[in-house]
Amino acid sequence: MVVAALVSGALAASALGDAPAANATCISAFGIGNGGGCTSNLTSVAIAIGTGAVANAGNGFLSTAMSFGTNAASVTTFGIMSFAVAVGDDARASVLPGVLNVVLQQGAGSSAAMGALNLVIGIMNSANGTQSAGVAGVGNIAFQLGPGTMTNIGSLNLTIASGVGGDGSKATSSGGFGNLSLNIGDAGTVLTQGFFNSATNMLGDSIVKAQGILTAAGNLLGNGNIITSQGPYPNTTLSLAFNLFGDNNTVTAGLGPFAIAGAIAQNLRTITRSLPGININGSTAGGAAAVASSKKVSSAAALRTNSTETTAPTASSGSGTTSTASAARGVGHKKPAASSKSAGSGSKSGSGTGGKKPR
Repeated sequence: MVVAALVSGALAASALGDAPAANATCISAFGIGNGGGCTSNLTSVAIAIGTGAVANAGNGFLSTAMSFGTNAASVTTFGIMSFAVAVGDDARASVLPGVLNVVLQQGAGSSAAMGALNLVIGIMNSANGTQSAGVAGVGNIAFQLGPGTMTNIGSLNLTIASGVGGDGSKATSSGGFGNLSLNIGDAGTVLTQGFFNSATNMLGDSIVKAQGILTAAGNLLGNGNIITSQGPYPNTTLSLAFNLFGDNNTVTAGLGPFAIAGAIAQNLRTITRSLPGININGSTAGGAAAVASSKKVSSAAALRTNSTETTAPTASSGSGTTSTASAARGVGHKKPAASSKSAGSGSKSGSGTGGKKPR
């Protein structure tokens, strides 16, 4: 954001400082007709129409600078195949070193780009507040409608801010790769940082931030909220934080992955989710709650198991008793057999003895 602010400021300064004294209208093409507020070289074109308007394409290659309006200013500084167009009183459009950049500013504001394949459009539709948009990187798109500040740094980022008024305090920023920052309304702050993140503020004066990898944060029709989807940067992954129809809430989705925190029709609430799971309006599901629930189930199962194990030895004791009794009965049955055997043996002995005596 600091770089973008510096870029925007530097471009605005260069637009004013490099141009010659302005006349009402001037045209300079391919190095011919320099002066009166217009400057070109052998490959560029500069056109300025309006009192105090200036256009400077003297340091551009195959580039064009055009200004239309009182004190309008446009400049292409070391731009290659780039275009800077300022339309309206006090409009500023600037291109710093880069390739195939297009910058358009309509109304009293400033837009600037540095890098390659960037598109910046600023439209000031209010008499109040200030407007600025700065882009640095490759393949970024920035659209600022109404008062506010926009910065877009990195690659393939899309930043869109739209409103009909406000005091210019609205801020929309994006830094990293493949991020989306959307800020609709007259106030609010939106920031994305990292890779493939999105942050959206719709019709509310709230702060919405998303940073990490594949994270998202959003606010709809709520004021005074702080909605963040972020943890230890850049490790936050696949987290979501949102607020719908509520004011003065703090909603935070942390490390993740799949950490979801949300407030729906709530006021003055703090709702947080750091680990995988869901926390909406204070009701949680998944993650630690599921682990706790499973622990409770496991404890109950353990109690049932202990109860079963405690009962089982009793049954075993009973079985043992029964077995002992059976064994006892078996022994009892065997004893008569032994006695009869002994008796039989005695009889037999007796018989034998009786037979031997006569001899």
